[in-house]
Amino acid sequence: MAMRSLLENNLGMIIAFDGQGTVTFLNGIAREELDYRQGKKKISVEDIFPTLIRENCNYDEYVNSVQGQLIKTVAYRKNNTCFPVMIRFSKLFFEDVGQINAVAGLNIQDEEDAIRELKKVEQEMEQNLKARDSFVANITHELRTPVNGIKGHVKNLLDLETEPSKKSTLGIIIQCCNNMEKIINNLLDFSKMEAGKFEICEKPFEFKSCVNQAMDTNRPVANQKGLHFHAFVAEDVPQTVIGDELRITQIMNNLLSNALKFTSMGAVTLEVYKTHQREDVVELTFFVTDTGIGIDAQGRQKLFQSFSQADDSITRRYGGTGLGLYVTKQLAEQMHGHIEVESEPGRGSTFSCAIKVKVPVQAVEQEKEQNIEFDISNLKNHLLGTQAKSRMEQVYMYGSAANRRELAINMEKLVLCIEMENWEKAEGFAENIKTLCAESGEQTLKSRTFRLLMAVRKEDYKQAIGYSEEIRTILKLKEPGAEGV
Repeated sequence: MAMRSLLENNLGMIIAFDGQGTVTFLNGIAREELDYRQGKKKISVEDIFPTLIRENCNYDEYVNSVQGQLIKTVAYRKNNTCFPVMIRFSKLFFEDVGQINAVAGLNIQDEEDAIRELKKVEQEMEQNLKARDSFVANITHELRTPVNGIKGHVKNLLDLETEPSKKSTLGIIIQCCNNMEKIINNLLDFSKMEAGKFEICEKPFEFKSCVNQAMDTNRPVANQKGLHFHAFVAEDVPQTVIGDELRITQIMNNLLSNALKFTSMGAVTLEVYKTHQREDVVELTFFVTDTGIGIDAQGRQKLFQSFSQADDSITRRYGGTGLGLYVTKQLAEQMHGHIEVESEPGRGSTFSCAIKVKVPVQAVEQEKEQNIEFDISNLKNHLLGTQAKSRMEQVYMYGSAANRRELAINMEKLVLCIEMENWEKAEGFAENIKTLCAESGEQTLKSRTFRLLMAVRKEDYKQAIGYSEEIRTILKLKEPGAEGV
């Protein structure tokens, strides 16, 4: 009786049958699942599992042959409908009848339905991803044509134009086209990476010309913002390397444009070092250091994710798709490298990106005995400790030479933007001036910088010019265009 009570309360189906296949016991779950809750009709185990057990087979031998195995099959109800089950045959002992055959089973209909639904969702996702990739590829190709057309026509106009204000406007249009091209290229690369179709094309090229190209591409933005902008390539970096010139240039472009975007005053620098060499394989590490807004710990965690930026407010203020650094990370990993960032809010950022390239045979022979190991941690500490930190401290130290230089540059840019009624850029320069004067003890100066910012935000030409002249007088700054400070 104890055994029967235990089986009756089991959470799965329990079916017992004798040597002739006649069912002698069904627990409550089995009676409910199979709909044998009423009547005393004789039931055969073949009626329940017709696809598994042959009629008139030797039931004892069958149970012995499959005992302990987990079997997936279907169970038939009294009304001949069926459902999927997982079953296991065994031998049970009852005091009143001795040893009998038994099968324990679970209805897995819900699991089967869930698996089918999951497969359906996976198929739909695959189709959606294919459609997305196709859409991105098509739309970016369609966008590239008009952008190139606009850029070409504007360059023609720029060659003919002589008026400075119009040349400046045309230059802004070209810069916008360049920004659009970067977005298009990042979208195309992202699409290829997601589809697993991205390839690295390696061939020999002059490395320093690659650096110069990246610097020349980004220099107009640095000049427009009045930033220090320079590059340094260590002497031991090979002149000729074997790698993907286009993608290496893209890495530098993405890092430099990202640094310039978030830096309104101070400096952006690119430094390249050879940090490791084994035979013909050389590791090159790029350090891009800026004195920009910096990134907090939470922002750093999602910095290299696709379509993600450190903060949603950054997207609204600075623009961008959030793809540039993701693509850069993927490119670095394709070249057996990695990318890291060191940053604090208000203290600027240093991105370090390592990639591996090869050098020609003759270069290997010249350095046959040299297997270089470079202590990169000391270099990082030097870059973070002496460059960005000192620059930021000097820039914000009111009255210092660096502070006065930044004030003069930002004031000149501000007045020019006010004259051209480019209020969006003027607001950025006005904010810089307010920040640069924050440590001043002169309340009049602080008051004027605040009122200047408000006037610019209201797009009040007369007040903005008036306050800028008052600030220039207080600071004893020379007129725009004059040499020195």
